[in-house]
Amino acid sequence: MLIEYEPKNQQMKNLILLSLLFITTTLYGQTDTIEKAVIYREVKAKNLRQDDFLRIWIRWNQAIKDFNGYPDILLDSAGQVHYSIVKEFTGFNKEKLFSRTLEWLSINYGLIPAYIYSNQEDGKIIFRNTLKLNSGFDCIYTSVITIKDEKILIEYLGISYQVFVAGHYLGQDWVPDVTTDIPLNQVFPIVLKRPAEWNSNLLILKSVNELFAGETNNHISYITSYDYSYRF
Repeated sequence: MLIEYEPKNQQMKNLILLSLLFITTTLYGQTDTIEKAVIYREVKAKNLRQDDFLRIWIRWNQAIKDFNGYPDILLDSAGQVHYSIVKEFTGFNKEKLFSRTLEWLSINYGLIPAYIYSNQEDGKIIFRNTLKLNSGFDCIYTSVITIKDEKILIEYLGISYQVFVAGHYLGQDWVPDVTTDIPLNQVFPIVLKRPAEWNSNLLILKSVNELFAGETNNHISYITSYDYSYRF
């Protein structure tokens, strides 16, 4: 019996494609796995040749390795960027958590009740805010804080980053300052953008993760230092 062997390059392509068949996109998070699934869908839809796919696949994996991993982003069930963090505070009732949160917002952001939605009865505090990202852009977001006895739910949603381009001459014409708000959802999928843009987009995601992790930790620390702040 004659056995035919595929060329090694073709075997590699087929193995990679086969591995992608097992990728799931039902996870509530934007991850490197989902980015790779996007490439596979493009190949399956015949929008991307297998030769181009293999070249992108190898380059993408190297880019993620050089970046020290993909900065996973939390999504909601509709696929929109939506951070949702629940924290427990043993011994803290709703009233104390609510007032302590308002204090923190006033001290850190200069936000007072007149500029935010706050309702202690339903335990809701909602505000729109702008903070600087490590990548140099401004991050604009909405935060919804839900409070009940011994527990707080902190949500960050409606997230965008702001790009500022200073006025400049284009030939003999003057182009005025331009500020553009870009929804974070438009960063995805990174892998289908030009490779020259991958690193800058990954940096934006990493900066957003670091921003919200830092703000959440600062918020928690302020609440848990309640007793200490009254020692005088």
